[in-house]
Amino acid sequence: MNPMQVNQLIQFNSVTLGYGRRTVLSDLNFSIRDGEFFAIIGANGSGKTTILRALLGILKPQQGLIEFRDGKRLRFGYVPQRGFLDEIFPLTAREIVLMGCYGRLGVLRHPTKADRALAENNLDRVGISELAGKRFGDMSGGQKQRVLIARALMAEAHAMVLDEPTDGMDLEGQHAILELIEKLRSESGVTVVYVTHRLNELANIAQRMLLLHEGTVRIGPTEEILRTEVLQEIYGVDVHVAQVNGKRVIV
Repeated sequence: MNPMQVNQLIQFNSVTLGYGRRTVLSDLNFSIRDGEFFAIIGANGSGKTTILRALLGILKPQQGLIEFRDGKRLRFGYVPQRGFLDEIFPLTAREIVLMGCYGRLGVLRHPTKADRALAENNLDRVGISELAGKRFGDMSGGQKQRVLIARALMAEAHAMVLDEPTDGMDLEGQHAILELIEKLRSESGVTVVYVTHRLNELANIAQRMLLLHEGTVRIGPTEEILRTEVLQEIYGVDVHVAQVNGKRVIV
């Protein structure tokens, strides 16, 4: 087993993942680097969620090893899909954001004055400080997603993991959330692991990506993965990567 390079935060070494006797993905070998924007892209049922669970420590590998820098478990700021939180509960944005510090505090400790100040600061960082007292269920989709991102920031994490954060949003909302995530990454240096089924969504922002399709796994820098011949080989259909106003577009 090769030692982890200095800039690697997470390393999958010959990892096989599955449930019980059923194997979902085999022989995964890839790293996620410190401070990078890493995309995991695939259709529903392709194995995205399985990798996500292994990354978060919820699912143990059937074979192989997942290593973390310095040999320690990392702190993750997890942004679930919006439907994960039950909107029946009358929680405000501030209360949901404060939930993000419980992983650091433990379940029997209450948020401190410093934690509450941090929550207000994180609401400001995502641009919704004026909505701190608003009920989560009464917010728009974009506002809810900003609340969940602020909640993830409370973990003071090594990596922020986002599960389909723009699902159900229009193009304007998608762009705004992506712009916010990249801004937070560039300002703080936090690693971003972004899970989506939309190939075009991260074509011009992800630095490296892991692409899943019907058992095929392709990993590499975005500029190497998003080439016409590579995508045609993976998907087996007539797909092209074009440049429009200096941006990659998959058609």
